[in-house]
Amino acid sequence: MVTATKLSGKTIWVTRPAQQAGELCRMIAQRQGAPVLLPTLVIRPVSADVCSDENRQRLARADIIIFISKNAVVHACDLFPNLVDMLRDKTALAVGQATARCLSELGLSGLGLAQVGSGGSDALLQLPVLSAEQVRGKRVVIVRGQGGRETLRTTLLARGAEVSYLEVYRREKPTISQADMNKFWHDQTPDIVIITSLAGLDNLVELTPDEQGERLLETGLVVMSDRICQQAIQSGFRRIAVATDNTDAGLVDALLNI
Repeated sequence: MVTATKLSGKTIWVTRPAQQAGELCRMIAQRQGAPVLLPTLVIRPVSADVCSDENRQRLARADIIIFISKNAVVHACDLFPNLVDMLRDKTALAVGQATARCLSELGLSGLGLAQVGSGGSDALLQLPVLSAEQVRGKRVVIVRGQGGRETLRTTLLARGAEVSYLEVYRREKPTISQADMNKFWHDQTPDIVIITSLAGLDNLVELTPDEQGERLLETGLVVMSDRICQQAIQSGFRRIAVATDNTDAGLVDALLNI
């Protein structure tokens, strides 16, 4: 665990969406770091049209329902108030510990979980329940945000499953002026930036004024996964640490390596 002295006096920019950043900021402050919340990604609900009879029937017929993120769970529950009852006789799988914990808090148990923190969907695909022998002929619904990787769907289709998406939220770049971003860099002078998604990283680069670009690339970067790390390297970042696992604690521990 990170000791207080390691973070003492350091300003740590948390770019995660505001509704998901509270615990991470608390853990940083507990270790005497100075968290600054300025999201580079905003999560919005999709249109209520998602609650169509077709989608309700798709959920009702599904054998396996996979939740890609905590946002997928939260927004699916908002759109389908009886979602928990619909899941009770199905196999519900979660990508990541935070997603599985969110499902467990709804009263569901026996969930599949991609235990490898940086593995994401790739780790989920290693579960026996999604093997070719087990998933062939099964109806799978992937609950996620709009857009994203196709690896999970493509692999399950190749294994003989019937796969469809239920997209329950969308990701947007926040509206922050160049003047406000310059002021942020002047007033806060972050020592470390925490990034938890590819979209958040892309938005971070796009939102940064040209005159602050070199400072950004020289700033320490803590990321959630190896995939984000590779993208950060391609973007020109020079000091990067990857979370030890896919949790807030894993992110905080990674601050030791910056």
